[in-house]
Amino acid sequence: MVPTPIYPYRGPLITSGIGDLCDGPFRRERGAFRVDIGNEGWNFVVGGDPNVTTVDFVNGMNRAGPNAGKQALFGDDLAKKLNDSFTRQFRCGFLVEQTPDPANRVTLSRTFSDGLGLPRPQISYSLSDYTRKGIVAAYQMKNLMFSKMEITAQDEFTRIADNDPTRFVEKVDGKDVVLNYMGAGHVMGTYRMGTGKGNSVVNDMQQSWDHANLYLVGSGTFPTGATANPTLTIAALALRTADKIVRDFKKG
Repeated sequence: MVPTPIYPYRGPLITSGIGDLCDGPFRRERGAFRVDIGNEGWNFVVGGDPNVTTVDFVNGMNRAGPNAGKQALFGDDLAKKLNDSFTRQFRCGFLVEQTPDPANRVTLSRTFSDGLGLPRPQISYSLSDYTRKGIVAAYQMKNLMFSKMEITAQDEFTRIADNDPTRFVEKVDGKDVVLNYMGAGHVMGTYRMGTGKGNSVVNDMQQSWDHANLYLVGSGTFPTGATANPTLTIAALALRTADKIVRDFKKG
């Protein structure tokens, strides 16, 4: 919650960001990251703002965070409080580079099934030390940004539940800090690209190892996630695969 109004919720969801921190000698030691500066207030992290904050102040709740006194307001008092709250909401996100890990995978559960009796997906996922160090660097960047913006500790509203499966603790500047991570909403992985049948589903042309005439084109071939949206890489891989299919067809 910044000290002066910045008026989010006007224009596109992302109006700016910091993208020039993704490369350098540091990549020998830790993952790179890109900074997203959101323009939708706390909608992404709260899961429904401005509605959630509005309901909090109407019903005397505090799911979003800024209604610590659990005030139940209406009329002019409600309008004034919401105007003050929404105009000062700020969110930044850090998209951290991940390393490929053979243990990170999506398989079919042998225990749980859905309503149709089909096996549910079972997700195995963990962070490498390289990625965790990138998250620590991103946390330090957050501290620097908030300090420059005069955001104090009591004005930070990031919440990490004790039972959050993505919760972990790292030493940052000599202190234990609780951190976590979340997905960015891009559907990627599950039929990864690799160097052989033993470590992947498709080759570098997105061609199935099992069926030479089967090409699986899309972001499912990604073995990991980088710092940027996958769209341009998907397009580049699709064009590359299309060229191969055309060449092979002409040979036939």
